[in-house]
Amino acid sequence: EALQKFPRIFSPLYCAMIRAGELSGNVPSVLDRLIYIIEHEHKVKSDIKSALRYPFIVVIALGVAFVILLTVVVPKFVAMFSKSGLTLPLPTQIAVLLHAFLVNYWYLILGFLVIIIFALAVYFKTPQGKFVRDSFFLEIPIIGPVFKKAALSRFASIFAILQTSGVPVMQSLSILSETIGNEAIARAFENLRERIEEGAGISAPLKSSKYFTPMVVDMIAIGEESGNLDEMLREISKHYDDEVEYAVKGMSDAIGPILIVGLAAVVGFFALAIFMPMWDLTKLATR
Repeated sequence: EALQKFPRIFSPLYCAMIRAGELSGNVPSVLDRLIYIIEHEHKVKSDIKSALRYPFIVVIALGVAFVILLTVVVPKFVAMFSKSGLTLPLPTQIAVLLHAFLVNYWYLILGFLVIIIFALAVYFKTPQGKFVRDSFFLEIPIIGPVFKKAALSRFASIFAILQTSGVPVMQSLSILSETIGNEAIARAFENLRERIEEGAGISAPLKSSKYFTPMVVDMIAIGEESGNLDEMLREISKHYDDEVEYAVKGMSDAIGPILIVGLAAVVGFFALAIFMPMWDLTKLATR
């Protein structure tokens, strides 16, 4: 309880795990497992940041290039095309409209972005905001599976420690809700606790939640029937530790082609906006 007075230093995970060690009288082994969880999650976060660093830089560079082309390059060509009396093609007309909007309303765009960022930052600090944010991240293609597998790994690892330490199931679920690190999955626990309290077991209620895969449900069911729930949970944790590594690598491999397609779309748009009227101008000059 004393550690909870320093939330910036000791997260809910640390406090909950130490509390579990105190309840079971097995603090050293719990701390050893806690160190493993912290090191593994740090590695996963580092791998995700490394995988997203290159796409992030490319997207920023692409955005800067887009603005420069709209504000510097396109107007010069448009002025030349207008003097010739050409009817501008659709891509060029779109580029002209974007240029006019950006030049005349840049302050509105900047102010709108600042307001949106500030409002989201405040909203995401609320329980409902955390739930919406975490639910959204879990549904994003490519990135979502990584977050989901990382959450399942943490769930199984912490649950295994609690079961090994002899913490009652209902108390374990309460601790898991605080330490799972994902508000969407934490709320799923809260919704399932009533059914578990009624004696429906653990695996049966988990089937109704979309966040728990059939493999997790089946292995927990086997653990309940055999009395080796903690061992099954450790196997689940090991499996998803490996799955997270493969998912991060797959995410890195999948983002590359998406960036290439996005880059090709931007380059193609400006190529059409500039070269289509130039082609018409060339034909006009040869007449």
